[in-house]
Amino acid sequence: MTQTEYINKKIENLFKPFYIKLALALMVVSYFYNLPALKYSLTGDNELRLYDMTGIVILFIVFNNLKLFTVYIKSKTYFKYLNTFILWAGFTLIFNAAFSIYKGRPLWFVQTCLYYYHLLIFFYTAVLMAMYLRNRSNYKRAASFILILAIAEAILVFAQHAGLVPFLWNDVYLQAYGGFLSGALGPNKINLGMNMLFSLVFAIGLLMQKQLKVNRILIIITVLTSLATIGVSGSRTTYLALIVFVCYLFISSTKKFFGLSIVISLGIIIAFFLNLELIETITETIENRVVNKVSDPGIFTGQNLNVGELYEDLGAGRKELSIRYLYYLIENPLIMPFGIGLNNRLLIQFSAHNIYLSLINEVGLVGLFLYFKWLSNYLFLKFGRVRYLKSALSGLVIAMLVTLFFGEHLYIYRSLFTILGYFLLIVVMLIAPRYYFINAKSK
Repeated sequence: MTQTEYINKKIENLFKPFYIKLALALMVVSYFYNLPALKYSLTGDNELRLYDMTGIVILFIVFNNLKLFTVYIKSKTYFKYLNTFILWAGFTLIFNAAFSIYKGRPLWFVQTCLYYYHLLIFFYTAVLMAMYLRNRSNYKRAASFILILAIAEAILVFAQHAGLVPFLWNDVYLQAYGGFLSGALGPNKINLGMNMLFSLVFAIGLLMQKQLKVNRILIIITVLTSLATIGVSGSRTTYLALIVFVCYLFISSTKKFFGLSIVISLGIIIAFFLNLELIETITETIENRVVNKVSDPGIFTGQNLNVGELYEDLGAGRKELSIRYLYYLIENPLIMPFGIGLNNRLLIQFSAHNIYLSLINEVGLVGLFLYFKWLSNYLFLKFGRVRYLKSALSGLVIAMLVTLFFGEHLYIYRSLFTILGYFLLIVVMLIAPRYYFINAKSK
């Protein structure tokens, strides 16, 4: 029996129990529902979420089918490289434990173990979804499910802005995030922004790749609602990611780009015709979050373009944080090779808001290399006949590589909730169809 035959046979048997498909579906739902499912007290008012509880089932599935998961992960470079990074990050937990005990903060290590647990369950959920999608008949069902969840999340946010639904988080989050309306997603602006960006990219990929036969109306509604939600999110990092993605799409798939532009333009025209308040909300949000923050209006006319000044205006102090982090690393060169442990900020007390600097501190240059090797690997996958999905994936990855200089959204910090998990899910959804066509080459 060949490896492919072994994998296909084992996967067929794996999904026979209903609870496995249910666990996978609940994990997908949890990427859109970050609200607490259960409360407990360890370091204060702590909360468990749907993915915390469903993740236990995911790990149980992995444990019972460890050989299959091991073989499957090794057969896919994008899983193998991420798995290597996760293993290295797990090894650095030893450093985190040592620092936590030395600093008298043992609960810091306990909290970090929870974050590492999130990293594991997000990864294995993506692997499980990839296995589920080996059967082409499952793809349309899974894609439609994700699109419906994205639309529902967008509608919930619109309803909040219309005053029909209140702020759904507790008073602590209300004070910390100023009552930002994010539906059932984490109340940090980046959660809503990135979730909807990934939904938009997925929908655009499906729209351009007609062979997949996913409901076109569902796709178009997702494109329009997710784009509108990005507008009201006020996430400047997401705005930048969207700009990078659109520029890449224009260069790589110009004809499709113009077709997509027509669809979006018609949606905007209809919105203006219906005099939707949402348009005004988006305009005000962009003005408050971007236009009014820029010290030199000449930037918007193409005059006096100063990238450094623009970064200072819109970076919300990120430039200063990055500089302080650089000095910190230079003054502590022994940290750089191997880091001081996953999620270990006990020495500097804050994150860099730059994933590359944060990774050097936590998992060292070794971890940074492994992380970059994983993320950049997506750019070199062969897609055969589904080249428009390749364009969507490459545009998304390049957007992440750029914006990660200004954030840590593809990581496992507390305020990021399920951004990484949803990214891994969407990546799998974009990659899986390359196996459905005879002429599509795999890697």
